[in-house]
Amino acid sequence: MTRFGNLFARLHDQFGVWFSRMFIIALLSFLFFVALGGVSHNSKWQIFQIKVTGATTISSDTVRSLALEKILGNYFLVYARNNSFLFPIGEIEQSLLDLYPQIASVSVNRIDDHSIVINISERKPYALWCGEEFSLIPRELIDCWFIDNNGFIFDQAPVFSSGVYLEVYSKLIEKNEGEPLRAGVPYERFYAADSFVKLLREEVGEPLRVSLKPEGEAEVTLRTSAIYPFLAGVIVRFKDEEIPQTLVKTLRAAISREFPDNTALKKKLLYIDMRFGNKIFFGFEN
Repeated sequence: MTRFGNLFARLHDQFGVWFSRMFIIALLSFLFFVALGGVSHNSKWQIFQIKVTGATTISSDTVRSLALEKILGNYFLVYARNNSFLFPIGEIEQSLLDLYPQIASVSVNRIDDHSIVINISERKPYALWCGEEFSLIPRELIDCWFIDNNGFIFDQAPVFSSGVYLEVYSKLIEKNEGEPLRAGVPYERFYAADSFVKLLREEVGEPLRVSLKPEGEAEVTLRTSAIYPFLAGVIVRFKDEEIPQTLVKTLRAAISREFPDNTALKKKLLYIDMRFGNKIFFGFEN
């Protein structure tokens, strides 16, 4: 019993020493933690100025106000959030991206001890999304949304007359309830159609609208053509899977063959169907 008693006493003494040391270390760490927190409140590193660059459609004052909200208060009740070395960069960036779909990218950086800068890159209107399907009923484009060059919908557009922007008609992906904001047209389909549109614009005529149909089919309606005036209003039908460069080359060859030297048409040309490989069909008004 004496042996076990001595062993227990030694263990008790060792544990007491270990516990005392750990308590002292914890206390010193806490005091150090609090002391650093106090240092973080030194006005030497306090943020007094927030610069905003790149904001055009979004108010710089609004961006600045959001950033000011994010640097209020403390981390863990101790560390100053308005310290130029500690301010919440990620929170500010993510909050801006969440709040403003118009923002394509944002970066927040420290300039000096008292200044930070918020660099904003806004999405640029590239085309209009005007619904899932095009209607033949004449109308103004009163319920259209701006999309960027990736097909992302980021803002409602004002009323435009047809022809100001390329019109896009397609089902959406990632659609929010009630409105298409932050949704987008299927990227791969949009990219294929847009590549075709760009080549048409360079080599054939000015496109008016793009319609992405089910089962990989699409249509581009031409607004005008200086080279082939009879193509105004004509619909070009094709498959997404086709290579845009090949489509344009085939189209021009078919037009030259069917209408040599811009032959005057007796009937109005309505569509050119390129969905069947090398067979191209021309549809005329009855």
